[in-house]
Amino acid sequence: MSNEPSPSSDRQAGMHLTRHFVTVGNRRVHYSRIGSGPVVVLLHASPCSFKVLEQPQRVFARYFTALAFDTPGFGLSDLLPMAQPETEDFADALAETLDALGIDQVAVHGRHTGAQVAVEFAARHPMRCSFALTDGFPVFEESVRLSRPGSYLKPIEASWEGAHLLWMWFRYREQHVFWPWNAQDQAHRADTDVPGVDFIHRGVIELLEAGDGYRIGYATAYRHRGLAALADLKVPVCFGWRPGDSLFTNRLRMPDSAWSVEIPREADAAANAELQLLLKHPPMGGTPPAALSCSELPGRTTLDYVTVGASQVLVRRSGVTGAGRSPFVLIHPLPGSSLLLDELVVELARQSDREVIAFDLPGHGESLARSGNDQSVEALAQAALDTLDALGIVACHLVGRQGGATVAVAVAALAPGRVLELTLDSPVALPAAQRAHMIDEWFKPLGDFLPRWDGQHLVQAWHMRRDMALWWPWHDRRRECARAGVPNISPDRLTFEIRESMKQAASFAPVLRAVMGWPLPERLSALKGPIRLLVRANDPWAPCAEALQASGFEVTEVADEAAAIAQRLSA
Repeated sequence: MSNEPSPSSDRQAGMHLTRHFVTVGNRRVHYSRIGSGPVVVLLHASPCSFKVLEQPQRVFARYFTALAFDTPGFGLSDLLPMAQPETEDFADALAETLDALGIDQVAVHGRHTGAQVAVEFAARHPMRCSFALTDGFPVFEESVRLSRPGSYLKPIEASWEGAHLLWMWFRYREQHVFWPWNAQDQAHRADTDVPGVDFIHRGVIELLEAGDGYRIGYATAYRHRGLAALADLKVPVCFGWRPGDSLFTNRLRMPDSAWSVEIPREADAAANAELQLLLKHPPMGGTPPAALSCSELPGRTTLDYVTVGASQVLVRRSGVTGAGRSPFVLIHPLPGSSLLLDELVVELARQSDREVIAFDLPGHGESLARSGNDQSVEALAQAALDTLDALGIVACHLVGRQGGATVAVAVAALAPGRVLELTLDSPVALPAAQRAHMIDEWFKPLGDFLPRWDGQHLVQAWHMRRDMALWWPWHDRRRECARAGVPNISPDRLTFEIRESMKQAASFAPVLRAVMGWPLPERLSALKGPIRLLVRANDPWAPCAEALQASGFEVTEVADEAAAIAQRLSA
């Protein structure tokens, strides 16, 4: 009788990939999960995230519970708490994460740097590893180990003109043209297709997520002991090699004693071939325990996902709900994500002694778009109400920031009894007489912000946002349109904002058009109940305060600091 896991029609029908966080000591780990049965762990290459492994993860889920992790320092997982971690530390960190998840034994699939971690996990934790399967195993000559990190792992430094965005775009693309990417001659041409623009866009966003810290995890590849690890292996390890992969020629460096297998070039065929190998060495145990909620970490928001309809919404929260004390709910800038409000969530919870919650609206940040990706204000307002229902929030103090203020007004109009107090923080409010013309002129120099082959969509977003701090409107650069005050155009801040607002590029232009075209002053006039209007002096949308004041609303200027905003909200 075979001990291979059996497929289940029930398991395969309607399987959903879900995302989760788990607290491991003082760090947070992000991962995705799909399927049931024994556990297979997938470890991505640097500098990507679990997202690059979704295709094989879904294939493995036909027979296994497939868990794909953001390795430390990549995606949404924290760095390891050491200045220079090694591959062995990443392997031990995986064991600690499995402890936190209540999982005893797994099979491990790793790609490139993930392959090194998989091999070390098999070597250091043989009782917990039934089998390791690599997809491209790095093996470097000593001269390469010593010389390449300095030239290959270039620092990421934000520059005022946004050139670092183009550098990252072509650096990520170039690794599919040459290998290594910075050896640009015929001898180093890659044997593969250049991936599509959506793939490159995602990779650039992941590189921006890791930031300059991407070099910490990536550099471990060049310090790893390589083939010397094979002497310590006590469980089956198969080294897989795919034609077209940048490490395909490394198969020639493997000793005869190593188990090497050539994997098909095409992605789906490769995943199915890998599945057959995994089935020959399944781990012990059945379906692991259900995912746990993420534990709190001092001074940080707690991250988790909540199921809303057929999808998940990322939620960040801080503070504890007291008896009879309704929470603050913050709606993030649009386009953007709740991470842009992270500091305010923590500070407001501290000052108000209430729970404070922010979440990514569908099609933004880490919340997937709903079917059709409707980015109308009404659709997003209904999505926000659906999320409140899923969180069990009956009533709240609602705060909307920039484009999120528009959605907050729509929420208050749809469900007035659920909004105890409404605060708009630098809302997008164009005057009715100028609205249509201003939107036409605003978007005339721009495209649709969808990923382009040359990465210019990122530069357009960068300079639109930067020029909003210098002129109003941004595209009218006459001296009489120059904005007063000190512009907040720090390259690091702009990089952060562009990264978060362009995570799901398909939503960028539609939602910006939607919030700019929505009649916020008129709808606000129809609302009843406490309403506060705040404006940050140097906010990109601060000039909109004039339209609100012209409509008879009182607008209070506040400093652009989390502590000052929190003090005003909790007063």
